[in-house]
This record gives sequence, structure tokens and C-alpha cells, in this order.
Amino acid sequence: MKNILKIICTFFLLTTLVPSTEWGYSILPVAEVKPGMVGKGMTVFYGEEIEEFGVEVIDVMHNFYPKLDIVLVKLLGEQVEKNGIVSGMSGSPVYIDGKLVGALSYRFGQFMKEPIGGLMPIEYMLEIEKKNKDREITLSRQTPYLQNFIHAALVGADDTFWTTILNYPEPMESTHPQLNIISSPLMFSGFQSELVNHFISQFRGMGFTPMIAGGAGTGKPQKTSFQPGSAVSIVFLTGDLAIEASGTVTAVGENKLLSFGHHLFNFGPISLPLAGTQVYATLPSLMGSSKMATATGIVGTFLQDRLAGAFGDLSLQPNMIPVHFEMESPFHETRSFNFKLASDPAFNNMLPFYMRMALIQAAYSARLAGEQNSSRLRGAINLTDGRTLELNDLFTSQQTFGFLSSGADAVSAADLVTVLMGNIMINDFNGPDIASVDIRLATMPGKKYSKIESVWQDKTEVKPGESVRLSINIRDNKENIQKISRIIPIPKNISGRQLSIIVSSGSALSRYEVQVSRGKFVPKDFDHLFKILSERRKSQNLYIQLRERDSGLIVEGQEMLDLPPSVTEVMNSRASTGTISRVPDRVVYEQVVPMDDVIIGAKRLILSIESPSKATSSNGNDQKAWYQ
Repeated sequence: MKNILKIICTFFLLTTLVPSTEWGYSILPVAEVKPGMVGKGMTVFYGEEIEEFGVEVIDVMHNFYPKLDIVLVKLLGEQVEKNGIVSGMSGSPVYIDGKLVGALSYRFGQFMKEPIGGLMPIEYMLEIEKKNKDREITLSRQTPYLQNFIHAALVGADDTFWTTILNYPEPMESTHPQLNIISSPLMFSGFQSELVNHFISQFRGMGFTPMIAGGAGTGKPQKTSFQPGSAVSIVFLTGDLAIEASGTVTAVGENKLLSFGHHLFNFGPISLPLAGTQVYATLPSLMGSSKMATATGIVGTFLQDRLAGAFGDLSLQPNMIPVHFEMESPFHETRSFNFKLASDPAFNNMLPFYMRMALIQAAYSARLAGEQNSSRLRGAINLTDGRTLELNDLFTSQQTFGFLSSGADAVSAADLVTVLMGNIMINDFNGPDIASVDIRLATMPGKKYSKIESVWQDKTEVKPGESVRLSINIRDNKENIQKISRIIPIPKNISGRQLSIIVSSGSALSRYEVQVSRGKFVPKDFDHLFKILSERRKSQNLYIQLRERDSGLIVEGQEMLDLPPSVTEVMNSRASTGTISRVPDRVVYEQVVPMDDVIIGAKRLILSIESPSKATSSNGNDQKAWYQ
């Protein structure tokens, strides 16, 4: 009997000590934590110096999450009496009798008179490494958003699009005290407050405390010695501009660490840069104190984001996308910006948004002021298989309001670059990744746009094989009229009684095509997606199309036109599968007229074929749905 008891005791001892032996710590299991126990915590309040604070156990909150307990504690000491529980303290290790209990992870809401918080027990955090051993080789991408990104690439993006992509709710203020995850400071280095504040609700909805800080890191590996209590950062963007979320290291092993003590997004397997961190200051506030910090250099990779914390590997360097951005202006020399964007499929709905903010800020910084300007975008998104997605478009300021209105051209350029990047990053076709991005934005003073004012034809009835002359009046923003004349050939194989003549801007025509032929823009593989993106219509072109009514179909993104009625009937019966859609009309002729301005608007005419009918000219009231 004694031998059996001895074996059982040895088994429980080993199961308790195995995790701690691997990490080099003696741990105090949550089952042994009692009210009234006192200990100490470790964190950084300034610089890189680790300081102690006192801890007293209030009680253990069982089943805070199902089968997961939280230790309720009161913090003691000068720093916590002044600052309370601070954003950035997530992961601060707490010891009782020299044994690691867990990480400070939770705090009560605003205006609390005492610093009362919650600890994530260390045994739950140690399980995170085990999850990493079963890590999937390929991380899944955020494919549900692919069609949103394709639509934005074709017809343009706005704040509503980005809110949909980020998919985080507005933060709600609690009317009563409750134990919440300690929000992590999201540091923006090199950004002006107006830009960050424009999106502040999205960041708070993610569980971050957004803050402006200077001293963007270089992203280069540096010799960093982590200890329990050291500050640490997850890096989304680094270089001349930086975006980082900071927390505290809980435990350090051989080339590995645990931190935060709670999830950031609870994505499971991740691959984000891990960096050493310097704390500039701890800012006390009754609304919730926070650390102001900056990353000092990338030294590893965070591989797990779990309910109990984050796991990082210090021997593994992360994948990042180098971005080079040049801003040209007639008023000053070319200004260059370089930064690197994290590359992680789990975050690919969020990373293009951070990239967008960086491009907007770089453009604003180069101009030194918000102005009514126009910008010509050139450059390339280079893929790892050698292919290049070319950037070539023109943007101009629009009549909008708010902080971004005066730089609307730069915002639109940033939108195009980042939604194209988003398409490459977010698809799940096992295609190539982004190798690098090169951007050149040439800015010029004033607005550059022209509106399609009127269109008319020289005849209302033609025969197949003949031609019609179009006269087009374009009015620019200075009220100057440009007259354009084009001869449009009528194909010989026209079988219908009417043709539609569409004269349109690129965005209006894309909107119409997406509306009437949506299936054409649902890619079946990466090559098809690349073709859709490469052939997107440009804002500085005028497009002229002839369209004939058709009873064809789009099958897996490919047009099948002029089908026999018997085939169409059979295929229509399968249209409900989603891979087949009907085509109401087809393009029989298209002409592209390059212009010097951004083109706005659309007009439509009707041309009769071998049937006397009075052709009509659109006054802008018909077909509103696709060009307004």
C-alpha cells in the first residue's frame, strides 16, 4: 500500500514539475493558491528596468471560463497605487514563495479605487507550447473577405469597406464593474494623432489602447536579453513608420517565451514579429493608465495566440514584406520611406489596413500639409513567382469632408495599393505571396477631373458592318469643354435589333459590369484572380463600349456567349449552384481613350440595327444604379 501511495505521489509530482522543469521554474498550481497569500510581480514602468510590485491573493474565481480558473488579486506598492493596473502590464509574472503563479492579465473597469485584477494561472499558459507542437504547416487565409477585396479593387474602397473587413464591434462602456482583459497599448510611431483618431473605434473594438509614440524601430535583429517582467512587442509594421502592440514577458526558456497572459485575437497559430521593447513612460489616468513604448528590434516570431497568452520562438525570424514608397512633388525633392509589413495569413484582413494607414501618413508627411492635389500612381506589387502586378492610375481630390478630405487623392491611391495587396494576401488558391512592393506617387497641385457632359451619334440606325460617329463633350473642373470624336465600327455578326452604346469612366463601367456579370469576377484559381486584377479599369481612361443583348452564361468565371437555346435551358437549370450565372448582354466592341484627367460619369445611347427606331440619348436619368 505504501508503495502504491509512493508511486501516486511521484506521478503527481512529476506531472507538476515537468512543465516547470522545461522552462526552469518552480510553479505554484492554482489548486494550491489560497486567499491571503502574498507575493510579488515584475514589470517595466520606465525604460528597460524591471521593477517589483506587491500582490495579495483575494480568492480564486473558479470556472471564469469553462474549466479555467482565474486568481483574483490586489496589487500593492507605490507604482500601482499611483497608476493602477496599466495597459502593457499584461503578462507580468507573479510569484508566491518564489514559485511562479501566473501572469497579470485582467483588471476591472475605470475609476476603481483599488488596483484589483486577475492572474492567468501559469499551468494554462504552459499548455500553449504543446499546441505549437501540433501547429499546422499552412495557416488558413481569411477567404470569406476575398470578394469584398475584389469588389474594392474594381470600384474603389472607403471607410465602410475597411470597417467591414476589420469586422470588430464598437467598444461598449460597461455601466458596472467587471473583470476585463487588460487592453494592450497599440503604439503608432511616426503617425499624427488626427489619422489614428479617425480609426480609434476600430482599434478599441480590437481590444487595443491606441497611442502615438515616436522612435519607430528599424526592424533589424538586435541582441535582446529577455527576463520575466521584460517588455515585449508584437510588430505589425516597422521602419520609418511602425505599429506595435506591447505587453510583458511571463516566462523565458531556451529560445522561447510566454507573454501577455491573455489572447490578442485568439487566432491560434500565428506568425508575427516579436521584438524587444523600451518603455518611454507610464501615463497615469483614472480612465485607465497605459505604458508608452516602442520596439527596439525584431528578435523572433510569435507563433501562438491563445486564450491563456502568446508563445514566441526567439530562434525563428518572421517573414516580412519590404515596402519602398517615393513621393515626388514639384515643390521639393523626392522623399523616400521604407518599412516592412508583417506577413501572416491569420491577420491578412488587418495587415492591408495597417499598410493603408502607413501610406496615407507617408504621403501627408511628404507634403507637410493637407491640400487639394492630384496624384499619379506608378509602381508594382512583386510576387514570389516572378509575376508583377503593375500600378498605374490617377487620383484627384474630391468634394468630401473630414480629416482625410484634403488629401483624398493620396487616400484613394493608398486604397488601391492596399486592396490589391489584400487580394493577393487573402486568397486561398495556394498562389504566390508578395515578395516586395514599390510605390511612386507623383503629386501635382489642384484638382484634375473631367465629367462626361454629353454624347450623341450622327445616325440612329445602321446596318451590320457600317459605322457610327460619336461626339463626346467632356467638361473639366475649370469649366473647359473638350470635344472628342470617334468612329465606332458596327460588327458584321450582329444578330440583335438594338445595340447599347456606353461612354463611361472606368469606375462607373466596372460598377455596371460587376452588377450585371457578377459571376465573371468570381475567380476559380489564382491565375484567374491575377487576370481580374491586372485588367482592372483605370480612372484616367474614357471607355466606349457597344453591348448587345445576350442569353449566354458565365460558367466558373468564363463567359459562354451565343449558346443554343437547348444548351442555355439545361445550363440555366444548374445556375442555382453559384458557379453559373446568366449574362444579360455582351460586349461586341470596346475602345479605350487615354485622358489626362480622372474621368467621372457615364452616358448611354441606343442604336437601332436594320429597324427604324428613334435613337435616344441618355440625359443621365436612366441606368442610375450602375454609375451613381
